[in-house]
Amino acid sequence: MLSLSVSEAQLDLQMTFNIIKQGGRKAQAWLKDKVETNKFALPVLYHPASFVTEDIWHACPATMNGNEQAHRNVNCDSMNLTLLGGIMRGRAFN
Repeated sequence: MLSLSVSEAQLDLQMTFNIIKQGGRKAQAWLKDKVETNKFALPVLYHPASFVTEDIWHACPATMNGNEQAHRNVNCDSMNLTLLGGIMRGRAFN
């Protein structure tokens, strides 16, 4: 079964999108909302599109509420840093 809610990269993400689009009008609207309209939805569902480190991603519970809270906490970790501190913190993502 293909799913977007995974931590491993899809072999062919575009094929997964095409399969979802074949699900009808509601599926197409759902996909458009997740990929085009709301730029934050896909990174919450699909780890390779996220900046959250894999160890934090796997430490989260399977429910979306826990994942959302963990992502928020990770984003708050880098707030109000000095320029040098921000550069050093950002090195972990590159």
